[in-house]
Amino acid sequence: MIDNQTISARHIESEVYIEEYYHNNVLKESLKQLEYYSILEQIAKFAYSDLGKDIILKILPKNDIHWLSKEHNLIEEMINLHYKDHIPSLDGLSDISQQIYRSMIENAVLNATDILNVLDTIKSFRYIRNFFRDKESQFENLFHLTSELYENRILEKHLKVVSNKYVYSYEVSIYLHLKRLRDFEHDDLRRYYEAIDDNGEIRDTATRELQRIRVDIRTKSAKLRDRLQKILKRVNEEELSRDDFYSIREGRFVLPIKVENKRALPGIIHGVSQTGSTVFVEPSEIIEMNNDLSLLHNEEQREIYNILSNLTNEIGKEANSLLYSLNIMGHLDSIVAKAKYAIEYGGIKPKITNEDSIVLRKIKHPILVHTKGKKNVIPLTIEFNSNKRGHLISGPNAGGKTVALKSVGLNILMAISGIFPLGECETNFRLVFTSIGDQQSIENDLSTFSSQVLRLKLILDNCNKDSLILADEIGSGTDPQEGGALASSIIDTFLNIKLFFIATTHQSSLKTYALNRPEIENDSLEFDSDKLKPTYNFLNGTPGNSYAFVLAKNIGIPNNIINRAKKYLGNKHSELENSIAILQKYKNEAEKNSLKLAEEKNKFEKLRQEYDKKLSEIKLKKNEIIGKAKLEAQQVVSSANSLIEKTIKEVKEAKKPIAEVKNEFNNQKINIEKEAQKVSITNKTTEKLKTLKQGDNVSLMDSNSVGTVIEANDKQETALVDFNGFKVRISYNELKLTKVDKLIKSATEYIQFDVKQRIDVRGMRADETIKELDEFMQNAIMNSLSMITIVHGKGTGVLREAIHKYLKTIDQVKSFRIGNLTEGGAGVTIVELN
Repeated sequence: MIDNQTISARHIESEVYIEEYYHNNVLKESLKQLEYYSILEQIAKFAYSDLGKDIILKILPKNDIHWLSKEHNLIEEMINLHYKDHIPSLDGLSDISQQIYRSMIENAVLNATDILNVLDTIKSFRYIRNFFRDKESQFENLFHLTSELYENRILEKHLKVVSNKYVYSYEVSIYLHLKRLRDFEHDDLRRYYEAIDDNGEIRDTATRELQRIRVDIRTKSAKLRDRLQKILKRVNEEELSRDDFYSIREGRFVLPIKVENKRALPGIIHGVSQTGSTVFVEPSEIIEMNNDLSLLHNEEQREIYNILSNLTNEIGKEANSLLYSLNIMGHLDSIVAKAKYAIEYGGIKPKITNEDSIVLRKIKHPILVHTKGKKNVIPLTIEFNSNKRGHLISGPNAGGKTVALKSVGLNILMAISGIFPLGECETNFRLVFTSIGDQQSIENDLSTFSSQVLRLKLILDNCNKDSLILADEIGSGTDPQEGGALASSIIDTFLNIKLFFIATTHQSSLKTYALNRPEIENDSLEFDSDKLKPTYNFLNGTPGNSYAFVLAKNIGIPNNIINRAKKYLGNKHSELENSIAILQKYKNEAEKNSLKLAEEKNKFEKLRQEYDKKLSEIKLKKNEIIGKAKLEAQQVVSSANSLIEKTIKEVKEAKKPIAEVKNEFNNQKINIEKEAQKVSITNKTTEKLKTLKQGDNVSLMDSNSVGTVIEANDKQETALVDFNGFKVRISYNELKLTKVDKLIKSATEYIQFDVKQRIDVRGMRADETIKELDEFMQNAIMNSLSMITIVHGKGTGVLREAIHKYLKTIDQVKSFRIGNLTEGGAGVTIVELN
């Protein structure tokens, strides 16, 4: 039994939505501007019960790294459990808190349906606790979360059954010992029967007294009906009644009599029909029987009340433990919902640190992902640290600046709220303040600019070094020069506080300001000037143009108006815009080249590793071939010696004519020479290089690996050589000319440097898949692969089962498993080969 004080402390500790920091209106408004609650509503859709939904909808950011780490670990384990197809069922769980609170009130009685709901929920406690009890080593955090769930099979049984006098049994003695029931004596031993059926009705067998009462009720009712049938027959013969049936009024059996005959049948009138033509009479001869039946019904209700009262009392005794377990189950339900959300939309476990930095890689706007799908939302990457505290984002209207702003804010809020963000996230706790959208108010006499300045003032009053400020179109809505100057001053304040911030702008003065501040990075959203449409690609380190003139021209504004506007703008602005465009162009080219170079480097490193591995295998196989060739050569020599000895013997013994012996000797000699040619082990000759031509076979001085010359430069004495798809330019001094023997070629031709390690069989039938997979497996085994991947998709699981059944028949298969989240999840199978 857990005491109330412990329950209270644990309940507070387990709360996930304590309003510790997001308590003031400024922060609450920020959550509203970012549409944070829309994400919670989306997650809540995955919850099973109202308990889980309620917890999710109240989630707020939490400044507790320990709790966040634990929550993220719980979600990660639940995701892994999902990929093993082992997510536990929460059937039976419901919010029974009101029933539990009522059970704690003196003389309160729960109805049968409420008690059944309590019973179902208690069963779910036991099921979940037992489910994770066997999985402690694999899912440690989920085991600890559920290990304190309330479990009491005796209470479960008691809620299903009630007491009744019976003979002594061992089961009852155990029950008495465990529960120490106050009302039980040795001369009043009880046995338990099911009290409530699945429809919430009290069973006849709930107690012996109830069973007796209901037997009496059925007996009395039968006798009463028999008596009524006789009376009704007589009344009908005398034509006193309008109908040949009896009825029940106010719990008593009555007969419908014509109003004009109401005094013809002695008895009590219990009512009149709506038309007034019929009265309902209780015949005098059955009044006593009706009275007895009424008393029995009253006894029945009192007995049912006693049964429900006893069961309610039992629930009330365990109320604190039940409430504590209910809180755990609600938390578990919220974990299941968060895990399903992460799986559905591509959530990634974040890293919460104490470092003064934020790193976001390939994050996506959650609400866009909800509506458009994961593949249709372009990600962005951004970073904050002590040297780079702010980002100024510029670019055309409708180019994605506000979306980028919200993407950053939402993903950070998700991470520090115990939710997997949609992208890689490494952050410390942040108070996220926003100034987004048009906050003008006619009622409060605020213009767009005034409302923005008021909002920024409130933010400055409440922010600190642990804040992240997101300001959309900072300094807009007024004179550009004055607005830009005010915005620059506010950003200076941000830098002085040493917080992190993002601001979006169209103002060139702010772009110039940011270029002169090393702590601020000029970013932009890419715009395709040829197609005149945004690409939504986020560009770090490059300011963007507003493209106002380009867009105006595209809409149809005449050229003379646009040219005149450019003159009013002045040369400096045009030069700045042109410089930005050129800078953006070169930066894009540099990034593309850098990306291409990185891809080539990765490809080069991968090929090098594969080449080294295959080279080692070739050397081993080559030694095997040479050894086999030497053995065969010895056999050839032995055959030649035998031939000579046989020929000499035949000549000495003169068994055959000399001409015939000579002819046979020459024929066998030719055969032996042919065999000798087959086992030649000479594989190359080398010579000093002075010139090379395309198609020559060469090898490195310190290696036996053979390559083919693609192009040669005799003047520079360098050649571009292809070593099995791995192209490299090498000096003549490091090469030697190689003549490749046919034997060596045949020994190495079957080794494939580009052997595939992954096969995709999605969409195939099972028989097609096994045929395709058999050839793939043979190739993998021949090339000594240690690991392969089979992509079969999730689907119904039929194809996956067929593949797993086939893999069990292959001796070279060491093991196989479903892929993890990063490998492709339940849609792939990872196979390890001997």
